[in-house]
Amino acid sequence: MTQCADHCGKIARMAIAELRSDSRSTVGIAALLWLLVSALVFSLLLHERRVQLARAEGTARALTMLMQAHTESAFDAVDLVLAGVVDAYAALRPAADDPRFRALLRQRLAELPSVRAIFIVGPDGRIRNGSDFPNPSSAPLTDREYFRRYVDDPTLVHAISPPVYSRAGLGWFNAATRRIVVDGRFAGVAVAAVEPTHFEALYRSMELGPGQTIELFYEDRTRVARYPADDSKIGRKATREEVFGTSAGNGAAATIAARDGLFHVRMTSYRRLGDAPFVVTLTQEPPSLLAAWRAEVFGAALAMAALTGLLIALVVQLRRKRQMAARVSQRIAQSERIEAVGQLTGGIAHDFANLLGIVRTNLAIIERLHPPDVRVRKALETSERAVANARRLIDQLLLFARRGSLDVHPIDPNEALQRHLDLLRQAAGRQARVELVLDEKTPWCLADESQFVAAMVNLVANARDAIDDSLGRGSITVQTGRVSDAQAAEWGLDAVRPLVRVSVVDSGVGMDEKVLAHVFEPFFTTKGNEGTGLGLAQVYGFVNQLGGEVRIESTLGQGSAVHLFFPAVQADAAPVQPAVATTPSETSASISASG
Repeated sequence: MTQCADHCGKIARMAIAELRSDSRSTVGIAALLWLLVSALVFSLLLHERRVQLARAEGTARALTMLMQAHTESAFDAVDLVLAGVVDAYAALRPAADDPRFRALLRQRLAELPSVRAIFIVGPDGRIRNGSDFPNPSSAPLTDREYFRRYVDDPTLVHAISPPVYSRAGLGWFNAATRRIVVDGRFAGVAVAAVEPTHFEALYRSMELGPGQTIELFYEDRTRVARYPADDSKIGRKATREEVFGTSAGNGAAATIAARDGLFHVRMTSYRRLGDAPFVVTLTQEPPSLLAAWRAEVFGAALAMAALTGLLIALVVQLRRKRQMAARVSQRIAQSERIEAVGQLTGGIAHDFANLLGIVRTNLAIIERLHPPDVRVRKALETSERAVANARRLIDQLLLFARRGSLDVHPIDPNEALQRHLDLLRQAAGRQARVELVLDEKTPWCLADESQFVAAMVNLVANARDAIDDSLGRGSITVQTGRVSDAQAAEWGLDAVRPLVRVSVVDSGVGMDEKVLAHVFEPFFTTKGNEGTGLGLAQVYGFVNQLGGEVRIESTLGQGSAVHLFFPAVQADAAPVQPAVATTPSETSASISASG
């Protein structure tokens, strides 16, 4: 018997070790798979990020080239018209405010959508003719840079000035100018007032996204035009970084990306005009830059979260199945161990019963031979009580060995517990109070009521012994309820048939895993010489013989809960009257036999 028990225990330990090994391997494989998928997704996202940045850089180059060509074309057209105006002025030598020459200027102005006005500044710095006469400014322009530079540099033929604010309050303009020479002498300057709003209208037509900015700078970094428009910045000098990004800005064109982490990138593209002192720039930053990539990252994050949840669910499911398989393996090993012990116990019980039969026969013979002797009569009565107690113990052993007969019929567990509450409280003694928590929806179950009550008395007695007297009076709660499919799956029970749960929960000292592994074994006890080790073994044999199951939950220092699962009776089954309640004296042997 010992070898069989050791072998079954070894099988259970091997099953537990295999479960732990499989759990670790399952978690490891899932973690490795997650890391591989994460690495693949991360590498693909980085590749897509590079692709989108390259695409944005190509778009920036194309747009800046377009702006360069348009700006150069606009100023070339202005210069060409000014050249014609200068030739006409030299040929016609009009008087100041000549109507015919003013009509000529207005005709030429109509050819230039980017120009607000064309006017002639004489060598004294005063306006002589203009397309917007008869309301010219009377103040001399000798302080204006675009006029003074011709006085300072006799070799200068044509030029374009930085942004200038109109004295008439008409806003900013760039003065495109040409020297006028008559008879070899300096005769003034032809001026075309180029409006920045013309370029802003062009930039608006490009339909930029949020975070994209197109700007036109003079060569000294003075801002000429901007979209989205911001009048407060026009005519002001920008920093070198605003124009050229992180580069020195010495080249004709470049695209520079300044990275601040994966998500924040600022891309600056600039291009210098070949024939005009301007720089066009396109700045791209969040949210437009990498907007599509951010959406992909968000989608990938959701997918990884879903994958993580799926892997966790799979790991939990696999571990749960393996734990259930391990519990089944443990129960099989335990059943085999108990079966082996039960077979031996049944044989011993039968042999012991035979010996008791001989003892009882001899006691009867002695009683007939010495009926009048009082001392003999007293000794015989004591011996007969001992034989009766031994007979009850043999009955318990036979029940555990599944050789005893049960009077199985449908019983109402709630009603049975209520009728025997006094018996349960007597079993609990003064150390604990017994409370019933009965679910009214609990169906009837199949059981032998006398053994059902004996099992409950055993469990209450065990709970009583587990309560520490030093902590005061403890509590023992007896509960009933129907077992749902979810609960059956959680407990690893047979979900094919309905079950009824009857639980005994105590506030005792609890048990550790080592004790839990042996609680159902016969003759195993934690009470020393006071226990027989048959209480839980008898309960296990009784419930198992009915086709039910037993589960124990216990934590050291936090109490225990013993759950008995009985086959439920269908609603249409005809109930029978339960047996008459047993008296405390009739179950004293069951209480004393508890382990």
